[in-house]
Amino acid sequence: MKTAHLALLILSALSGLPMGVTAAQAAEPVRVTPLGSFRDVIDIDAYPAVALRHDMEGTTAYSLTIDATGVPSRCDIASSSGFDVLDAATCAQLMAKARFAPGRDAAGKPVGGTYTGRVTWAIPDDGSSREGEMFASLLFSIDRSGAITACRMLVHAPTPKRLSPDVPCGTEVSLPPPRLGMALRGNDQRPSVDVEYRGGTAFTPALRARILEPMPGYEQRALNIYHFTVGRDGKAGQCSYAEQRGDAQWAQDGCTQIRGKIYDPPAPAFGADGVAQGWRIVRMLVKKAG
Repeated sequence: MKTAHLALLILSALSGLPMGVTAAQAAEPVRVTPLGSFRDVIDIDAYPAVALRHDMEGTTAYSLTIDATGVPSRCDIASSSGFDVLDAATCAQLMAKARFAPGRDAAGKPVGGTYTGRVTWAIPDDGSSREGEMFASLLFSIDRSGAITACRMLVHAPTPKRLSPDVPCGTEVSLPPPRLGMALRGNDQRPSVDVEYRGGTAFTPALRARILEPMPGYEQRALNIYHFTVGRDGKAGQCSYAEQRGDAQWAQDGCTQIRGKIYDPPAPAFGADGVAQGWRIVRMLVKKAG
């Protein structure tokens, strides 16, 4: 949830009287009043992960019951956003962080009350979270127990860079567990076996060919290729498993991951129909002995 900046638009229908009242108004009951801005109540980094993954957006109307100390005691959904996960997140955050100046009765005694408002959950299409063409390798070693002993990331495209060797293994990409490490080693008796995990997203034939080019001195143990389409809105459309090589345990559900992202293909990748062709490629290569 990947590094991409999210903006959460908070539209609160503020109700209630001002916190300060004049002496002439002291005899009039005063309703509960929010303390601070509700823009600080809803955490923009707490957009539910499942909602982000499936592009859930909508407006939740709520009603808070406030006790005499100014703390919410109950949250009810007056009008749903259409997604329970967004409605639940609204109430969870309001109950945890919303605070109010208590109401006052005619005698000036603190009393509770109700407060209603709306929260609009929106994921802006600002391009910051779009994924373009990418090609990277994760280089790691496997000992005789199948455990990863060293690793580093090498980014080939769009901007070549080698990450520091002290980056903790598994920081950038999930690494295979020991049982799969043993499967990669096979019957190899060397103390340590070097593996290159190559992966990328290509929208041009040139990058696709580059990711799939032969690796001298390495044996390919697994290959997964997924073909998908992307519209002008950056959303993936059709997706299919195009090619699979190697043991079945290396097969993956790549289309679910593909549909959970927004893409930014290069302009030449789009056809006259406004659709770009894309490929997600994952390879596992083991360095040969000698």
